[in-house]
Amino acid sequence: MQASARAALLTALALSLASTLGSARASEVPPAEPAALLKWLQAGSYRQWPKESGPHRSMGPHQGLVVTHLNPALDKSMAAKAAAHPKGSAAVKELQDSSGKLTGWAVSVKTAADSDGGKGWYWYEILGTTPGGTVTAQANGVPLCSACHLRGKDLVLIPHPLD
Repeated sequence: MQASARAALLTALALSLASTLGSARASEVPPAEPAALLKWLQAGSYRQWPKESGPHRSMGPHQGLVVTHLNPALDKSMAAKAAAHPKGSAAVKELQDSSGKLTGWAVSVKTAADSDGGKGWYWYEILGTTPGGTVTAQANGVPLCSACHLRGKDLVLIPHPLD
């Protein structure tokens, strides 16, 4: 391999690595499409993420008890006290009844580098754990979600470090 070809290959690899380290990996980002997201939630992949130590009452409009999970990108950004979180940051809030039974999910996924008042976040909430559940949010910039979350740091209200 010629020196110039080797240099080009090394540059491409370095740029790829820098890109990977600077944002969330695709496998750690929930899909921003309702049917795919529900299947992803049902599979429980997010349960490997950092989470709160136990259920508690939501500080917002979410019903019942909640336990929040942060993907590694959001957890790292919050630990660094970043003013803005990277594209691909995500949180999954498990909704539970008083006995601890899973009753649904609330999900936020940052889909753009700029939060743009909530338009750069995909919001999803389902009351139920099957396709027949009641979906109360499923789009970027949902007004109710964005308005509530504007109080947070880059639209994230979850206290960090997680309790």
